[in-house]
Amino acid sequence: MLSYQRMTGKQRKLYRQVKNEEITIDKVADKLDVAEAQVIAAALKVHATIEDVQLDQNQIGDTGLQAIAEALTVNTTVTHLGLQLNQIGDAGAQALAEALKVSKTLIWLDLNKNQIGDVGAGAIAEALKVNTTTLTELFLGWNQIGDAGAQAIAEALRVTTTLTFLDLRRNQIGDAGAQAIAEALKVNTTTLTELFMSANQIGDTGAQAIAEALKVNTTLTENQIGDVGAQAFAKVAQVRPMMTCIDLQGNYIGDAGTRAIEEARFANESSAIDFDNQISPLAFSLQPRSSTTTDIQTVFHLLTRGPFLPALPAEIADRVLDEACYWQGVRYIKRPSHDGQALEVRVPWSIDGNSIQVKAIQALRYRSNRTDTDNIVFDLIVRDEHCAVRYKCAAKPTFVESTVECATIERASHGILREMREGWTVQLMPGAQPGVVIESLYIGFV
Repeated sequence: MLSYQRMTGKQRKLYRQVKNEEITIDKVADKLDVAEAQVIAAALKVHATIEDVQLDQNQIGDTGLQAIAEALTVNTTVTHLGLQLNQIGDAGAQALAEALKVSKTLIWLDLNKNQIGDVGAGAIAEALKVNTTTLTELFLGWNQIGDAGAQAIAEALRVTTTLTFLDLRRNQIGDAGAQAIAEALKVNTTTLTELFMSANQIGDTGAQAIAEALKVNTTLTENQIGDVGAQAFAKVAQVRPMMTCIDLQGNYIGDAGTRAIEEARFANESSAIDFDNQISPLAFSLQPRSSTTTDIQTVFHLLTRGPFLPALPAEIADRVLDEACYWQGVRYIKRPSHDGQALEVRVPWSIDGNSIQVKAIQALRYRSNRTDTDNIVFDLIVRDEHCAVRYKCAAKPTFVESTVECATIERASHGILREMREGWTVQLMPGAQPGVVIESLYIGFV
């Protein structure tokens, strides 16, 4: 713990400011870093009245959150904690989960727009299974949570008795995760009242599962729902008149799904059903496959030291894994409107101490209409952990079909990928052509 005697003058001023706040900490300083987060943590350990801590859009990171989490294990007054946009990964989420297990006061937690993956989501879910009676609202949108994380959260939903609001928008959840949550909703029929899962990777199977489990009015927006899933939601609208709003924008609903939705409109005139901005399924089929660290390590072990195959040299085994294109990845998707802002993805921090190797960068766009392929480029910028520009390129598409364009940059042909490490970011600058419906930026790594 950082002692008051060892603080700088600026840190002591921050400590006194936090310690003297009566109800809330909000914007106590510009761009708090790790050291200042530790100062706030020290103040929270001795503060007896503060309730609301809002620290959005800072640079707290995993180390800073670990200090705050430790303080929350002894603080008995904080009820709301906001940590949006703080470069928090799995390690920070794991530390915070330990605090959630023992907290009797924290009811509202916002971790939107960070870098939390399946490991961090699993840790938070485990905390909710231990402490089932405190947290009521949980925000985990705009992170990197996949099916494994969603399945862990689903297990927590089965037993929590207080969680009423769950935000999982803009993650990487597919059908398996959606099915798990749907099964949990069948068990937890009275507690959770608001569930947001827009802009994930949910297809027909997941949509059908959630539609079947749907007991109250909710919204499932901008997922990969095709005709079968749309038909399932249409049936729900027909038999559940209390369901006044179904939002299916930004999916890939075809003619069959459209007909089913129109029939539902006639059967239940009170339901407002929106299914604009449908997307070609091709835009999603080009996304790289992904795997866990355990998957990769298991295959590498089998190739180099397995009992059933001749052992390969490590460099050849590494090449085999490269060719397989079956890596972990971080992806950020922006849709449906093109807002003029750069799309940015950060290489996550390793949680096992091993260095991360970036293998590929993929940029993808889907447009509402065909464009001139001769003028298509993807303007990419690579920045290091200090935000210094290390590389720029105008990448030509490696795949173009109709309204979908995709560029893949691989380690073998671009040396900058061999330099990239934890904390580096890739930015995709806005394209000049109009009509962009969806953009995706992906970094694959092992």
